[in-house]
Formats: sequence, C-alpha cells, structure tokens
Amino acid sequence: MSCHETRDNEVDADETVALVGCPNVGKSVVFGELAEQYVDVSNYPGTTVDTTEAAFGDAKLTDTPGVYGISSFDEEERVTREIVLEADAVVNVVDATQLNRDLFLTLQLLDMGIPTVVALNMMDEAEADGIDIDADALEAELGVPVVPTVAVDGEGIDELRDRVDEARAPESTSIERWFDELPDDVEATRAEKTLLVEGDEPTAERVSTGKVVADGGVPALAETGQREDVYGHRRRRVEDIVGGVLSREERDSSWAERFSDLMLNPLTGTPIALVMLGGIFYFIGVVVAQKIVGFLETIVFGEYYNPVVNNTVESLLPAAGWAEPVEFMLINGNLGLLTITVQYIVGVLLPLVVAFYFVIGILEDSGMLPRLAVLTDRGLNRIGLNGRAIVPMIVGVGCVTMAVITTRMVGNRRERLISTALLGLAVPCSAQLGIIMGLLAGLGLIWWFGYLGVLLVVLGVAGLFLDRTLPGDSTPLVTELPRMRVPRPRNILRKTYNRTKMFLREAIPLFGVTAIAISVLEYVGGFGLIQRALSPVTALVGLPQEFARVLLLGLVRRDFAAAGMTDMAFTTAETFVGLVVITLFVPCILAMVMILKERDAKSALLMWIGSWVVAFGVGGLLAVIL
Repeated sequence: MSCHETRDNEVDADETVALVGCPNVGKSVVFGELAEQYVDVSNYPGTTVDTTEAAFGDAKLTDTPGVYGISSFDEEERVTREIVLEADAVVNVVDATQLNRDLFLTLQLLDMGIPTVVALNMMDEAEADGIDIDADALEAELGVPVVPTVAVDGEGIDELRDRVDEARAPESTSIERWFDELPDDVEATRAEKTLLVEGDEPTAERVSTGKVVADGGVPALAETGQREDVYGHRRRRVEDIVGGVLSREERDSSWAERFSDLMLNPLTGTPIALVMLGGIFYFIGVVVAQKIVGFLETIVFGEYYNPVVNNTVESLLPAAGWAEPVEFMLINGNLGLLTITVQYIVGVLLPLVVAFYFVIGILEDSGMLPRLAVLTDRGLNRIGLNGRAIVPMIVGVGCVTMAVITTRMVGNRRERLISTALLGLAVPCSAQLGIIMGLLAGLGLIWWFGYLGVLLVVLGVAGLFLDRTLPGDSTPLVTELPRMRVPRPRNILRKTYNRTKMFLREAIPLFGVTAIAISVLEYVGGFGLIQRALSPVTALVGLPQEFARVLLLGLVRRDFAAAGMTDMAFTTAETFVGLVVITLFVPCILAMVMILKERDAKSALLMWIGSWVVAFGVGGLLAVIL
C-alpha cells in the first residue's frame, strides 16, 4: 500500500474469502501472494488497520485487521466479525511459533461453523526455534485443511490456493452445550449463537427475541453470555491440541534474542538507538545528501541538463510577446517547470526519498520498531501516550498521512488526538527530513543534534500541554514483540520501490502545478505582493522576504518547502531557524485531508492554526537566541 493510498479497492464478486488471523502473523503477505499483488508489510503488529480487497479467481479476497478473537472489544474485532459473518470461506493464517495463542481464534471460527482452511505460516521460524509441528495431526484434530507455509518465500502458497475450495467446519463442536442456555424463540445462525453465548452485545442487538430493551441498557441476550466459561473451555481445547501435535527441542538463545534483550534494557538500548541514529544520519546526510545529491545538482543538472534545456527552449520559442511568459514559466531560475522543478524532483527529492524509505524498511522488517516502543514507553507516558505511539511517530517519519491512519492502533480517542497533533506538528516526513539532513550536514553534526533537540522539546511541551488539557486518561502499553530477524532484501527493495513510485506519482503533479502557480505569480508581480504581505511573519523569525516562497511551497507539501531551502543563500543561523520553522509548519494538504477524515473538522482546524503559532513562536525564539 502506498503511504497515501486507501485500502478500499472494491471488487465485485458473488463469493467472499476472508483472510483472518492474529496481528503480525504474515496475513498481508499471504494476501499479496494469493492475490498476486504487492502489499506493504512490516514486522510489527498493527500494520493492517483497514480492510483490503482483491480478486481471487471468481471470488473476492478480503484482508482484515489482525485480531485475537472475533468479538466486539475494539474496532478491529468489530470490522473482522462483520466480514467473517458475511464470508463464504475463511483462510485463517496462524503463526507456527505461536500456536498456543493463535488456535484460540481458529477454534472460535470452527465453533461458529465458518468454512475454514488454516495456513500454518512462518514454518521456517518455527524450525529455527526448534519447534516441530505435525501438520497432518493438526488437520485431523481440527477437522479442516491445514497447509504449512512460508509466505514471504511463497512456499506452500500454491497448495493453499488449491485447498481454499476444501474449506469446511466440523458439523458440531463442544460449544453447543451452551446453546441450551439461549431462549427457545431465538432465531440465530450457529455463528450468531456462538457469539451470543460469549456475550457479544452487537450480535445480541441484531438477533431479536421480541423483548423490549431499555435505552442504554444491555440487550437481554447478551446477559445470557457465559464468556469466561466458554473462553476457559476453548483454551483447554487449544492446550490439548497443541500438546498432541507440537514438540519442542531445547536450545540456546539465538543472537536475535540476545540483541532483543539488549534493546529492551534502557542502559544498553538507549546507546544502541543513538548509534543507529548516527548511522542513519551519516548514510542519508553525508553519503546521499552531500555526495550523491551534490553530484547530481552540480554536475548533472548544473553543467549539462539545465543549460541544454535552456538553450533548447530559447531556440524553439519565437521572439514574440506571447512567448515571453511561456519561456519564463518553463525555464525561470527560481522554479522553472522544465529546469529547477525537474532538478528538485530528480536531483534532490528522489535520491533522498529512496534512501530514507530503504532505511525505514530495514527498521520495520527487522522488528526494531516494537522494541523502540517498549524502550520509549516511560517517556511517552509523560505526555499522555504509551509506547505504542512510537509506531505512528516512526511511520510518520516515512509519511505523516499514513501515520495518521496508524494512530488507530494507539489506546483511545484521547491518545489518538495527542499523537495526531504531535504528528502534524513536529514529525517531518521522509522526503523533508532527507533534505533537512542534507542541509544540516553542511552545517555540522552539532546542528543536527540541535535540530533533534528542538523537535524533542517541542514534542515534549506540546504533549504535556495536551495531556494536561484533554479530558481522560492514557492506557497502559500492552504489545507483543515480534521476532528480531535479519531484514529480507527482497521485501526491503520491493517496499522501497513501491513507496518511491507512489511518492513520485503524487509529488510530480503537485510539484508541477505549484511551480506553474508560483511562476505565474512571480511573472505578474503577485508573488512580490505576497512576499511583502508575509514580511512581518518572516521578519519575526529573522529571515528575509524570500523565505515567503518557501512558506508557499510548504502549504502544499513540507518537502517542497525543504527543497526550496536548498538554493537560499542564508547564514548558518538563518538556515537552522528556517529548517525548524518549515518542520513545525502546517502539515501537507494530503495529511490535512487525512486528519480531517480520521478526527474531525474542529480538531483539524486547531492543529492547522496551532502549527502556525508554534512554528513562528519557536522560530522567533531561536532567532533571538542565535
């Protein structure tokens, strides 16, 4: 999935096959393999926060959010429950290393009578852990097809595809002993009866018994639920099955487990995280931003591309009055459509975006992100969040728009508001950060840490303010740590390629339209008027009127503003202040649309206005200090 792409490509088909499984079991990988299309996947829970559809033969294949059960404890379970109740068959993806955990959901599906085929995924990692699972015995115990898979390598996918038609459920299960507790006149399917005896309120509301329920009261059928008894019985069935099909060989801790322990210890994890930050800075800020971008701007565009384009346009256009504005729009020295605009996109943005997506992909695939969540949990508690909020924050470094969607995975509405506000305020996106790192590298390492320090202070103060003013309490961190693993080059490269492609698909038209609008404004003199109108604001942060052009670009996308800074002749202090201001400046148009969609109009407006206030407040303070 692209960073800005929604996952609701609807497919018209009579039959539906739903992919269901716990978080981080490789469900999206299985979806991509079965549907033969690319899906963005990462090694941490909560990647899939929405549904995705694709054609699967004559049927519709639907990927669902990761859940541990089909009830109504949260939005993900409610969404999955509705899809499962409508599905003709379910592919239940099970993590072979977590069989004791994942079979609870499997047995719930079978209790509901949902035709199911089990994909026993991550068999390679189970083998590495010394776990041996008798898949044939498991199939006999469950009474449904069980297919061992290693989805990331495509192993077992063909067999899984062939056996989807064999999806089935046992004629009856032991849960039916509780069905007698339901009223005699209840009209419900086996799936609904299962949910009713588990006390599922939405199902109780939907299944009528002709009794009146008072406003705000609990539906009568929900009171018949004996959730703890049913769940306890199901867990014992899981333990019995696992005991009969799984054997484990004792072995020493692997390097990944030892490194994971080091990451989770603040005394060792913090230095490791700082070393990683330094390495990322060197790779992007020095190798890519200084050497590669410098070569492209100076040699490729400075000596070859731009002179050739300038000469070609000048020779092709006639010396007529009407041609003058056209020529200005195409090749003017500030933001010519065929010269500087192309240079910004290809010579500056592209290499930095590729580098950043590559690095983020490694962090995601290795399983570092959830460990950073644990490492940062205590600090985030001080601003009303828990460690899970670190995932949207880090995703926001890739793309703030996508990160706003992933705020669904944090605890409650209050935490989602805080994390969204902080994302919009002080988390630069990858394209912007890549350029900023390049500019800061020219100033020196101390300015890089100064920049990080300013952002952390702003994040802390803004978080404290929101934590003190918003009603409610934060929730504790409850997360599952995925296995640490060596990143898979194929996944990293595919992820980098697809994210870069989607970035260019969005950025090129936007950048082109922005370049034309600014060139027209500049040609007719309107740009000068805007610059003069904004001069009090730019003066507030100690920057010349020309900085207004950067602000106009930043209203469209933050990375455009950063690109606009690359040819500004500022002093060291002015450059630093300018970079802080454009980082804290308003979210890009797409991010604002997503904030409006995920939160509400009032919240979005307050965040937009607040960004102006904070950006120029902090910038003005820095201008005085520096």
